[in-house]
Amino acid sequence: MYRILIAAFVALVLAAVGAAALVAHYDWNSAKPWLTTTVGHAIGRSVAIDGALRVGWQRNPELHGWRGWLPGPYVIAEKVTIGNPEWSKQPEFARVEQVQFSVDLLPLLAHQVVVPAVRFVDPDVHLERVSTERNNWTFAASDDAPSAWSFDFGRVRIARGKISVLDRVRQLDVHIELESLREQVSYAERLAQQEAATRKEIAERIGATAAQSLTKSAEPANDRRAEPQHYVFEWTAKGTLRGKTVSGSGAIGGVLALRHPDQPFPLHGDVRVGDTRIAFVGTLTDPSDPDGLDLRLWLSGASLAHLFDVLGLALPESPPYATQGHLIGRFGARDTLRYQDFTARVGGSDIAGELSYEKRPPRPLLSGKIVSTLLQFRDLAPLVGANGTRGDPQAAESGKLLPEEPFRPERWQAMDADVQFSGDRVFRDAELPIHKLEARVTMDNGVLTLQPLKFRYAYGDVDAQIRMDGRSAPIHGTIKATASGVQLKHVFKAADSAQLDLGNANATADLTGVGNSVGGLLGAADGKVQAVMGGGRISKGLVEKVALNVPNIVLAKLFGDHQLQINCAAADLQAHQGKYAVRLFVIDTDAAQINITGDVDLANEQLDLTVHPDSKGLRLLSLRSPIHVTGPFSHPDASIDKGVLLARSAGAVGLAVVAAPAAALLPLTQTHLGDGADRCAPLLDSIQSASGKPKK
Repeated sequence: MYRILIAAFVALVLAAVGAAALVAHYDWNSAKPWLTTTVGHAIGRSVAIDGALRVGWQRNPELHGWRGWLPGPYVIAEKVTIGNPEWSKQPEFARVEQVQFSVDLLPLLAHQVVVPAVRFVDPDVHLERVSTERNNWTFAASDDAPSAWSFDFGRVRIARGKISVLDRVRQLDVHIELESLREQVSYAERLAQQEAATRKEIAERIGATAAQSLTKSAEPANDRRAEPQHYVFEWTAKGTLRGKTVSGSGAIGGVLALRHPDQPFPLHGDVRVGDTRIAFVGTLTDPSDPDGLDLRLWLSGASLAHLFDVLGLALPESPPYATQGHLIGRFGARDTLRYQDFTARVGGSDIAGELSYEKRPPRPLLSGKIVSTLLQFRDLAPLVGANGTRGDPQAAESGKLLPEEPFRPERWQAMDADVQFSGDRVFRDAELPIHKLEARVTMDNGVLTLQPLKFRYAYGDVDAQIRMDGRSAPIHGTIKATASGVQLKHVFKAADSAQLDLGNANATADLTGVGNSVGGLLGAADGKVQAVMGGGRISKGLVEKVALNVPNIVLAKLFGDHQLQINCAAADLQAHQGKYAVRLFVIDTDAAQINITGDVDLANEQLDLTVHPDSKGLRLLSLRSPIHVTGPFSHPDASIDKGVLLARSAGAVGLAVVAAPAAALLPLTQTHLGDGADRCAPLLDSIQSASGKPKK
């Protein structure tokens, strides 16, 4: 019995040795036609091996125990070529000077091809895409029959190489070369070098203070189990993206472990695309891990809107910016990238927060939260399209005050968004009119919405809803807003308090319009704007100038001026196609009541108003003549109607037909007007009463 077992064991050993000798000494070049045909059928491409094909035996050092003692086939193929699809202009997808890989034997019994390690020497790869559905890096079998074999790769090594990318969808044409470093560089050393280079770049763009705060050393968010590999290869890139010059360089490690990584694979890059700079230092542990990619990421450029061409992110126009944070996630069809703990300086404003970018059909989604401790008002000018801030020469030279720089609604349909924004303070030079800003910005299939949009303005409360539908041409927009308790003395702080000290105001607006800019929307709007102000004081001399009481002006100059109480100011404007007709505009003080009629044309930025002063009490040589205010917003002209002398009741012109506007304004007097509410409500009531009693 023992002899039979020993004989069987010896026979198996001899058979294994014979098979090994056969594999090692067999002329595998004769098997190249069969091998290239089989592989070509599996991937649906032509495959050629123009050099030698050798197969030997080699143990897998990654396996432990008895499996580590079993050798497996080790294949070396030279001058390997993979063809391109028929539609490609390039005949070859890739040409590799030499491919070396090992294969585990036991998994072959279960129709699994396990390649523990593969090494490419001097690869030359051409990646090409002509549409979102057609590219040359997606392989498919020559027929529709599913393959019975599965493939699993372990470690990938590359010794030198070239990669060219031609993406007609993104208009990208770039060439990358990979070379060995003369000396290997540690991860910490390369990180310090990139921080120094980025600090210099940011200092040139937005100042040294921002550079220090945005380039502070920080460890990646992931808890590393091992130190990263050293950088072994350097790469350089040149080309174009949407007509902009692309140039960059960086470094990578020597071995990329696609499964069971024991050392993170280091990545480094510093790339310029036009005026945008992207720099990163980090690691890749496992491409299939949701948190496998972990990078320190720095971005800087002339405007956030330029990131649309670079990264496909539909962001608003902005002043020069710089940002740094951690980019964590993985790339794939429906994977998510998270930009965590980022800080940024946009112009003179500070922002921070966390954003997520999820690739999903039919459009990717950008979501997250952004906070700002200090937001400069001037940095919002490009956001609303202030003329000259988006590079549109026609708008910059238009001479108009309302923003005419066009929106880009075609970008709104490139991605969806759901971002919460909160700001503590908004400065306008030395003033502080806005604080405690909260907004939710959403984009859904080209529809941009700000709802809610809440903020404290001059210590009052503003609540607004804005919706712009970018699917229509021109854009269809709606604006609904209410303001209560706005302290006007903080809005007009530049005014001389001895001449003017305004009270509180409430207002409401409900407008709809079509246009491709803020000015275009307001200049074609229908709806209404209403406002009421109560309380405050105004210089008597200033009122007398408006009422043209010449003797009293002289007396004020000789014996001094004093303050008059403003009882109420109320306005009701009806908009039709951008022309805002004055239905009611009255200012009531102890000395005079001023009624304003006419209209304001926002489409053409023209004024056509008439001021009707009506002095109260005895006035000597009071002209009481209307004042016409006409002309463009930028240079209005005020002239006296010398041909008309009004009776003392001239100030009531138009009041007999404004009962309805006066009634509509009464609800605005009920909140946050302070003492002015006691004066505004009686004034509006008196206007209603006067409308039923024609003046004699």
